[in-house]
Amino acid sequence: MATNGFKNGLRRSSKGYWEYKIRVGRFTKSGTFRTTRLETAKQLLDQVRDDLLREQEGLDAHMTVAEVLKYWLDSRGAKLLHQQRARYAFDKIRPMLGETPIRRLTVAAIVALKLSLLHPTGPGKRPLSASSVNIVLRYLGMAINWAYLNHRIVANPLREMPYEALKEDNRPFLVLEDVVPFLQQVDRIGNVHHQVAIRAMLLMGLRESEALRLRWDGFSGDGLFYGPARSKNGKAQMIPVAAEVRRVIACVPVKGEWVIPGRANSIHLKGYTRSVVQQAGAAIGKAHLTPHRLRASCATIVVGSGAGAHQVRDLLRHASISTSQVYVQRVPLNIKVLVDRTFNGIEQAFAPQVPVTDPDSQKS
Repeated sequence: MATNGFKNGLRRSSKGYWEYKIRVGRFTKSGTFRTTRLETAKQLLDQVRDDLLREQEGLDAHMTVAEVLKYWLDSRGAKLLHQQRARYAFDKIRPMLGETPIRRLTVAAIVALKLSLLHPTGPGKRPLSASSVNIVLRYLGMAINWAYLNHRIVANPLREMPYEALKEDNRPFLVLEDVVPFLQQVDRIGNVHHQVAIRAMLLMGLRESEALRLRWDGFSGDGLFYGPARSKNGKAQMIPVAAEVRRVIACVPVKGEWVIPGRANSIHLKGYTRSVVQQAGAAIGKAHLTPHRLRASCATIVVGSGAGAHQVRDLLRHASISTSQVYVQRVPLNIKVLVDRTFNGIEQAFAPQVPVTDPDSQKS
């Protein structure tokens, strides 16, 4: 191909095809696109430019989705449970998107993956729930972003992940008016260990595993704060201890390191409080209540009392606000409390005014 006088860009050849010549840094490339359409030639030229940029920066020019997933697993260094969930998600992604080059990954391809997981057509394939599908998509986004942050790919092709909309959460939870009746039922049904653990979940926002592992040395000197011995995100953070929790714990004798030890000074197993929580919930009209829903109840109650998003995140010890918002239930009372607290008192400025008479009543 003659290139005399031909600088970077495109020009039409004698046969009607588009010739190109491009230089990026120290790399130069030229050739002919076997197309007569200018728009197609421009798209192909952009791909060539992208390849040259990758080569110049030492990046993989044609990195596939499967290679990005493998790179995340090999270099992320996540905890075991995190890796297990990632492997589960990646096993769902590879059959459909594994060979797709990252630069050609589109939202339409992600949507097709999502639909195939929600409504599989193959024999013996079970559909995933919307929340499980969103977990798969979340790990895909994490892997791609990790490759981008570590300069393995030039750009993240997904500006926004098309997550599946979740149905409104209809699982039971407690509001402030339910707390006293519920705890009264707990005291009637359970023993002192149940009373302590359930109050810690409901009034401090602890997980059941954390409530069953309350340690004496985790409390501050005055007992007003507690640092969970086991936190899911690994962060050490002191949380306030409600007065009712302090009252019940004061009745427990100190016998070793655990506040509510099991047999042989061990710890109670997960699910220890489930039966009592379910029975107490059913007694006040909250059927199918579970220990973890007490954590959601705590978040909902403090939001109804005026807590902000950052405060809820700190109370539940989540890494992000978005995770904490999942625990906050939509209660009309919360909106009423917010409106009343904000606007009550304004009517006093208008009280001295004479009531407006209905004009229609004067005509008669």
